[in-house]
Amino acid sequence: MFKFIIFDFDGTLADTNAGIVSTFEATFQQLSLPIPSKRDISATIGLTLKDGFIRLLGENTDLADKAVSIYRELFPSIAFEIIDSFPNITESLSLLHKEGIRMAVASSRSHASLDYLAKKIGIYQFFEGIYACEDIVNPKPAPDMVNLIINKHNLVTDEILVVGDATFDLLMGLNAGCKVCGVTWGNQSRQELASVGPDYLIDSITELSKIIKNS
Repeated sequence: MFKFIIFDFDGTLADTNAGIVSTFEATFQQLSLPIPSKRDISATIGLTLKDGFIRLLGENTDLADKAVSIYRELFPSIAFEIIDSFPNITESLSLLHKEGIRMAVASSRSHASLDYLAKKIGIYQFFEGIYACEDIVNPKPAPDMVNLIINKHNLVTDEILVVGDATFDLLMGLNAGCKVCGVTWGNQSRQELASVGPDYLIDSITELSKIIKNS
């Protein structure tokens, strides 16, 4: 039986798409560069900010570093007020917590915004640990963050379900030897998620309880 769930944050627990896209657009505008499409920006969500900008800008790491700095300055004023959890997230996390399921967050976001947003949308208290990009060397889809959580919380892979809305999240879990569950309400399509062979695909967070009970 699964005893521990590792959740991605953006696009899985929190509806951050509009805030992220708007901040990316404002960053490109400030750099006087052509603004990518919303679809291309959304496709970078789940990567680290620098990797996301490199994907959009090409292999210009100096420009990507500058873009990251501008983005981080702009993000709180543009995005914080419009970010909230997806429907049924708080209730479902509360139920899982009451049922004794242990949980953590594994995000490519930095602690500065991740911890703040988890508290703002009212879910921080459900997690044993919240892990961000600065906690590991190799970001998603590398297994580093899952391996860190395994070591920190004395887990074995058979007990863990990794849940995310992007292939980066699912591959992180698969690369660590865990079962994985894709969610279809985030930033990637069912077809994209299915392409990496997840063990489960769900359309509502409420389906997790059934997966846990049947595991």
